[in-house]
Amino acid sequence: MRILFIGNSATYVHDIPETLARLASEAGFPTESVRVVKGGWRLSQHAEAGSRALTEIEKGYDLVVLQDNGNCIENDERRAASVAASEILCKAARESGAKVYFYVRPPYGYEAFGRSPVEQCREFDRFFTEIADRESAVCAYVNRAFEYAIENTDIRLWGDDNAHTSDEGAYLAVCVHFATIYGKSATLLGENGVREAKVLQEIADRIVLGG
Repeated sequence: MRILFIGNSATYVHDIPETLARLASEAGFPTESVRVVKGGWRLSQHAEAGSRALTEIEKGYDLVVLQDNGNCIENDERRAASVAASEILCKAARESGAKVYFYVRPPYGYEAFGRSPVEQCREFDRFFTEIADRESAVCAYVNRAFEYAIENTDIRLWGDDNAHTSDEGAYLAVCVHFATIYGKSATLLGENGVREAKVLQEIADRIVLGG
């Protein structure tokens, strides 16, 4: 499985693509990952003509994973830009023979855009589910796993900046991606030095495989 991740720091902090590829391969699911990421970037920037993301897509991957900036839900203008960019990137991916997944990102660990972290999770859900349905794409609902963890555990999901994921939050994202892509239990993955790994694996399974 060759996977191209396109996004920003929500993808590259703790190197989610490399961690997924390594843990999946160790579990018996050979995986290679490449990332085109830049801090703070929106999908609309990745979708500009001649962008590195579009050039990389043309090289051919099994799967292209798209991750947008959290501010995509801030206002109508940003929403429209995200929708338009998704159309461009999804079209390019399909023409290259790749399937498309949306990495429905975690929330910020504080109130943003007038929404609590849980409310952000739910708005990301509505927004990207609609886009994915339109584009015949699949969603990796990391947001849903975060919402469940926020409401049912005391696990610290963010780092010191309260915006980017902690080791635990990143591991939860990896588990969701694995279960979504392969349709297998995240309990097959190594714990990657994360103390709460078993709990996070079970949350990912509940969200992805348990309906």
